[in-house]
Amino acid sequence: MTRSELIALIESVIEELDNLGAGMPAGDARTELDQLRDQLSDQQLRLIEANFNENTAAFQNATAQLAAINRDLKVTISEIDKVVETIANLTRFIAAVDQVLTAIGAVV
Repeated sequence: MTRSELIALIESVIEELDNLGAGMPAGDARTELDQLRDQLSDQQLRLIEANFNENTAAFQNATAQLAAINRDLKVTISEIDKVVETIANLTRFIAAVDQVLTAIGAVV
């Protein structure tokens, strides 16, 4: 995965979270989803601002793991009745972005 692909992938997830959140009533799940969305947005900004080599093994391994988690997230994010599972997958996705940030030497 390239830097541009990574940033676009995260943007895609953020957009899906915005769409999902727009259809949810206020409550604990919505609050948690909004907080995770904001955390992911912050991570994306850090990646945009970071200067790093996308050709390292650490970056490629971390983004490969992120892509796998993204596949799991895509299965649940479009179904409002799977909010708990979506939140769990989103939490894993954010942890994987943290691993990417660690791989590129950005402070997590």
